[in-house]
Amino acid sequence: MSTPLVIVLVLLLCATVNTLWLDARQRRLERRVETALPADVVASLPSIRRAEQAERWGLLYRLVNYHADIVYAWHPAYVFLAGILAACAVIYANRTLQFSSAMESIAAALVAVVVVRGLFGWQRNRFINQLFRQLPDAIQLVTSTVRSGLPVNEAFRTIAREMPQPTSGQFAIVCSELAMGRAPEEAVEGIYRRTRVPEYAMFAVTLAVQLKAGGSLAETLQILAETISQRVALAARAKALAGEVIFSSRALSLSPFIVGGLLYMVNPQSIDLLFYDPTGNTLLAYAMMSVLVGHFVIRWMIRRETAL
Repeated sequence: MSTPLVIVLVLLLCATVNTLWLDARQRRLERRVETALPADVVASLPSIRRAEQAERWGLLYRLVNYHADIVYAWHPAYVFLAGILAACAVIYANRTLQFSSAMESIAAALVAVVVVRGLFGWQRNRFINQLFRQLPDAIQLVTSTVRSGLPVNEAFRTIAREMPQPTSGQFAIVCSELAMGRAPEEAVEGIYRRTRVPEYAMFAVTLAVQLKAGGSLAETLQILAETISQRVALAARAKALAGEVIFSSRALSLSPFIVGGLLYMVNPQSIDLLFYDPTGNTLLAYAMMSVLVGHFVIRWMIRRETAL
């Protein structure tokens, strides 16, 4: 293992520990603020600090697939720690493969970036899917509130109080923007700009047309809720139909490791050449790269074919 790479990993680990410590201190401060202020007021406060960091570290955020406007289930420090651990695993595996220091450093960096991007992308897709599945219920709540004679702003406040996360958090931001004088359709369009869920753009256009042109807003929102409910059902059906292909892709990705383990149990000498011979090391690296590339290509094809 090269000394500069060890120094970089140690510095990254120290930075992760420092970030976790600062996050714990920030959480203690937020708990004190929640004690002093009502819960709905705290939830409606937008994070100005996060927006400033997004502008300052835009290139780094694009590299690691991080979006500052999305509330992640895992703290980013844990994600970067997972990337560091993956890089350390590559370095430890190279003690057997015996590749050069340059190849070791490149492979460790690539694996760390792929792991970090994958974890952030998985959390973002989960966040977007939750918003997408909860949107019909949110529109139904707006429809019921409007039919009862209350304004749209009150419906948004009801969503922020009663809907689960992440919808309630996004509409809490909408309520704070409405309190500052922003139009309802523009505030809902802000959710689309932050999350890129196209159904929120449809919701914003519907609100803009009905609020400016007049007409029955409740009936229009009812039709929109039924349309989005059909899209949610269609997306669930597409995912169910693609389940067999997803299982096949995972089986194909895991089969080389399973077969290799069985062969090692039967005849270890036939597998030792892949670990202790230079030509075997090269073949093993190419095999692992081909399996990973094939896995990601199949995932990309499934995602493209099942997208609405």
